Amino acid sequence: MYPNPYIRPGLFSRGLAFTRNINWGGLLDGTQKTLGVINQAIPIVYQVKPILNNAKTMFRIANEMQSPSNNQTSSIQNNITTPSTNNRPIFYM
Repeated sequence: MYPNPYIRPGLFSRGLAFTRNINWGGLLDGTQKTLGVINQAIPIVYQVKPILNNAKTMFRIANEMQSPSNNQTSSIQNNITTPSTNNRPIFYM
């Protein structure tokens, strides 16, 4: 008889054929390198996070100090006197 043209290989047999073409050694080596980088990066993230949070706070404080609505800075600036400049030499003994 004639062969049936509608018979197709099953999904399972296609999957098995696909796994034969995978380079398992290279895949495992790449996975190991990736996990090594992640293991080194996680502690760095935990150490840098508080520094960034404190930097945000420091910028807020600096902006508050520069704002003209702060009454303390204006009173301090009014009390500062500038020394008069003279062209006489200064002698230290």
